[in-house]
Amino acid sequence: MKRMIMIAGLAAAMCAGGWIGVESQPEGMEGMPAGMPDMEQMLAMMDEMSKPDTTQHEMLKKFGGDWVLTARFKMDPTAPPEVSTGTSKGKWILGKRQLMSEVEMDMMFMGKEMDFSGIGIMGFDKGTGEFVSTWMDTMGTGQMRQTGSVMGDTIVMVGSAKHPMMGEYTLKNVLKFVEGGYNMEFWEKGEMIGPEFTNTGVIEYRRPNKKLMDG
Repeated sequence: MKRMIMIAGLAAAMCAGGWIGVESQPEGMEGMPAGMPDMEQMLAMMDEMSKPDTTQHEMLKKFGGDWVLTARFKMDPTAPPEVSTGTSKGKWILGKRQLMSEVEMDMMFMGKEMDFSGIGIMGFDKGTGEFVSTWMDTMGTGQMRQTGSVMGDTIVMVGSAKHPMMGEYTLKNVLKFVEGGYNMEFWEKGEMIGPEFTNTGVIEYRRPNKKLMDG
C-alpha cells in the first residue's frame, strides 16, 4: 500500500510538471496520462532522487556533530557587540537526508541575559538544486525559511519573515569555513533595519574537540 501511494504521488507530480506525451499507455498504466514512464522507471526515478549523494550533501557533513558557539551581535551599530555563548549539536535525520541542529545559548540581548533555544533543519533539494533550511527558536513563534547555494567557498542562504518587533525583514546568512569550524554571518534588511543589507552579527562555530560527525 505504501509503495502504491508513493508511486501515485510521483505520477501526480510528473503530471503537474507537464510530463504528458502522445504515446500509447503501457500495459498496467491505464488511467494515467499518455507518455508516463512505467512502474519500474518511476521506482528507479524515486530511488535516484531520494539518494543524498551530491557534493552539496557531502558539504552538509561539515556542519554535523558538537560545537561550541560564540555569538557577537549589534543592536546599535555605534556600540560594541553583545557577546553570547552556547552549544550546538548537529545530527542526521531521515536517513542522512536532512541535518537537524539544536542550539542552546546564554544570550545577551539589549543588555539582558536570557536563555535561548533553537532548532534548525537543513538539506539539499535535488529537485530544485538549492539548499533549503527552516529555523525556529524561543524568541518568536514563527519560522524562518531560507534557500541558497554555494558561492565560491561559502554557502549563502536567504529568506524573509515577519517578526512582531522587527516587522518584515530579509535575512541573509553567509556560512564561511575557517580553521577549526565555520562562521555564520548575519546580514539583514527590512522595515526596522533599512533597505540595504547590514551586517548585524556573527556566530562562530568551533569544535570542542576533533570529534566529527559519522560520515
